[in-house]
Amino acid sequence: MKKWLALISVLLFFLYLAPPSCAQVGVQNLYGASLKAWHGVKDYTCVMDSYNRLGNREEYKTYEYWYLKPGYIRMKVINGKGKGGEVFFDPTRNKVRGHKGGFFSFVVLTLEPTDKRVTSIRGVRVDQTSFGYILDQLKPYVEAGQCKVIEENGMKGLECTATDKAYFGDIWKEKIIMDNSLMPVVWERYGKDGTLLYKLVCKGVKLNSGLTLKDVAGRLAFKEK
Repeated sequence: MKKWLALISVLLFFLYLAPPSCAQVGVQNLYGASLKAWHGVKDYTCVMDSYNRLGNREEYKTYEYWYLKPGYIRMKVINGKGKGGEVFFDPTRNKVRGHKGGFFSFVVLTLEPTDKRVTSIRGVRVDQTSFGYILDQLKPYVEAGQCKVIEENGMKGLECTATDKAYFGDIWKEKIIMDNSLMPVVWERYGKDGTLLYKLVCKGVKLNSGLTLKDVAGRLAFKEK
């Protein structure tokens, strides 16, 4: 009996030390390659389509988008509710400056990133839209072995599903699709019942164009202290 217990203990020990499956190695390699590619990005621009769902409410918007590390972001609504409105996030101040479209565009306000006037109906903040942020959201799934490599329209990506608990509120499944530069240009988030709750699609992405802070902030730049 003691010999059998010893044998079982040894087997369990080696199972614990067993390397990840080939599928998980593929996930880790792709995720790691995307992170490495992101580290090499200094700035980017794109046109971003956004979809949000909260209960029976839906929100569709299209933005012109500018990004500069370590996290300066400007978003201008070019289609959808609030067309012409514009916001700029400054990571060194953790503040947002913005204005509405139309007649009141000359009124510029300085707000907290969580202010409902500058978030989506799901409460998504300006600083929660970058490629780097998207990749960070997948980290707990990758570490827990809850992702698989997928392919859509010739582009690879990751599909990740929570099992025992949701990591982010009511989100139970995430999917990203990467372009040739390994940036997550499509990001989808689903509820437990499979309902699409959030989606970002970035088109016409241009990396490392040499953007300056002035380019990104535009007229919404904060005054120097």
